[in-house]
Amino acid sequence: MVSSFPFSTTQPVRFTHTDPASYVFFPRYFEMIQGVVEDFFTLGLDQDYAELVMRQGYGLPTAHTECDFARPCRLGEQLTFSLYLEKIGRSSMTIVFIGSVDGLERLRAKSVLVAIDLNNEGRPVTIGKELRRKLEDYQNACPPIPDKPGALPG
Repeated sequence: MVSSFPFSTTQPVRFTHTDPASYVFFPRYFEMIQGVVEDFFTLGLDQDYAELVMRQGYGLPTAHTECDFARPCRLGEQLTFSLYLEKIGRSSMTIVFIGSVDGLERLRAKSVLVAIDLNNEGRPVTIGKELRRKLEDYQNACPPIPDKPGALPG
């Protein structure tokens, strides 16, 4: 389970993430974010993501995503992603990801994940009671989502 909130994970920006100018090529951020989701379930919620998909037939595909890029990331930097649960619905959840290097926000993404039954043509299903409890416990223990840098108080 998570010992600190929000759940965060740090990874190096690798050569495979970058374009010829050594900046992260933007689609690679979405691959990194998927890795953060999988780590969050497995390490943060103690819910093995591979088990969820492969044995339980429970999928969590991204139905919507958006991202604002504040500054580029470069080869060799250590990129930290922090995960906040903004909303938990009947069959979906909205997650905010903040990517930073040395405490400076580089990107902010928001994704809606939908719980689906992989054994029933990918139809949406209600988030199970145990998983919902884990998600709600996490959400309640997390600090509020930080304002975007430079955002006006609202």
